[in-house]
Amino acid sequence: MKMIITLIITSLCCFCAAQSYDIVLATNFNGNVVKGSKQELVQLIREGKPVRVGWQLDFDKDQKPDFDHWVEATFITILGEDVFTQIDPIFAQGPDEKAPQVEIYASSTRWTAILGTNGKLLNRFVLDDSKKPNPIFDDSLGVTIEEFESNKKEAGENWKAMNAVQTWEVATFWSVQK
Repeated sequence: MKMIITLIITSLCCFCAAQSYDIVLATNFNGNVVKGSKQELVQLIREGKPVRVGWQLDFDKDQKPDFDHWVEATFITILGEDVFTQIDPIFAQGPDEKAPQVEIYASSTRWTAILGTNGKLLNRFVLDDSKKPNPIFDDSLGVTIEEFESNKKEAGENWKAMNAVQTWEVATFWSVQK
């Protein structure tokens, strides 16, 4: 029995050690390297090492993170000395700092991005164009045809804006499995 327990503990330790990651590169909100090197990250990726990426958002521009996100790097591109990864689409969510809780929206809207070692996060919402509202004027709406057309145009512009790619400056963390 003692031998079995020892084998289990040894196996768990080996598994945990094999699953550990080290941050090999970190950038600040200006895209400057603050830890590690891009060259080491590129070398480890070319060796086939699994990568996780994290980024911090600073919406109030005080150079302090508002919150962090982490994901597996699943599609990686090396371009010169920089590395980029696509973030698989996720269902839209939003933080409620008072709770604290992260809420998931009752919607099929998804969000995706490309994160780079240059400190940029290019992101957009993924909308289902088949669900795009196509309002039809009806006298019972209580608005004039002009107001209706104006509201319809604004809704269309909002739809386009959500589909547009936005660029955010983020602090990044690139960790590689040992």
